[in-house]
Amino acid sequence: MPLRHMIALLAVGFAAVAAIQTPAHAQVWQPSNGDRLEFDVFRDGSKFGKHVVVFSKAGDQLTVDSDIELKVAFGPLTVFHYVHDVTEQYSAGRLMSLAAKTKKDGKWKQLAADAVEGGLNVVGVAFKGLRTGVVIPSTHWNAAQLKQPAMFSTETGAMLPMQVIDQGLERVKVGSGEVEARRYLVKSELDATFWYDAQGRWVKCAFNAQGSKVDYVLRELPS
Repeated sequence: MPLRHMIALLAVGFAAVAAIQTPAHAQVWQPSNGDRLEFDVFRDGSKFGKHVVVFSKAGDQLTVDSDIELKVAFGPLTVFHYVHDVTEQYSAGRLMSLAAKTKKDGKWKQLAADAVEGGLNVVGVAFKGLRTGVVIPSTHWNAAQLKQPAMFSTETGAMLPMQVIDQGLERVKVGSGEVEARRYLVKSELDATFWYDAQGRWVKCAFNAQGSKVDYVLRELPS
């Protein structure tokens, strides 16, 4: 599978086998105003992008902005460029709206979702219509995604089933130090691993793609 497709799977969630294993330990983090999750993204040890999530909070209103840019170039020649920007709006914990734009293979596509009576009205390239029940976007900062049978793709609007396996606790590098975090394997065509600390903060991600090892390294924990 081409690297660009592997990276896209990470950004939109992971199409997986049917069996679901729900992790009992996944805690849900409540971010504060101004909190940031800033990841440097490495491919075989060399930096090739960033993934930044910024939280803005006022009362029970929460805005989450995710900005992903990954690029591989050889001199003036760009061979891979992926951009994915998402804005989520919540009120009292309920997803009220989501807007996303994605650049892949040199083309832009958009997704919009708005809360309506009975659910979430979605307009995306893979789905147009009403999503009912709890909808958790595939922006990965919310560890509650691990407790759901499927993840809402912020690239296409599709609901993507997952198999999640709790792999226990381990130490993870964050900035100049380490933090204890719980490791979860998300299985699919692409096996990817996510780590969340005791507060439910997303602190690391790793996967292999087309013979390359891709690592997300968090610059520092929110204060």
